[in-house]
Amino acid sequence: MPALLRRLADSIEALGPVEVQHVVIESEATEHGLWRSGTVYFHPPDRDV
Repeated sequence: MPALLRRLADSIEALGPVEVQHVVIESEATEHGLWRSGTVYFHPPDRDV
């Protein structure tokens, strides 16, 4: 989980200034073990919501 959070944070930071609206972390059991993924919903800071 810490590695996933670091990758998400690095990816968000690489975008530059954005407003993060929502972060979803999911876990799925597969035949190869637990698979975790994350989705970040964001928009540019100057956009009206």
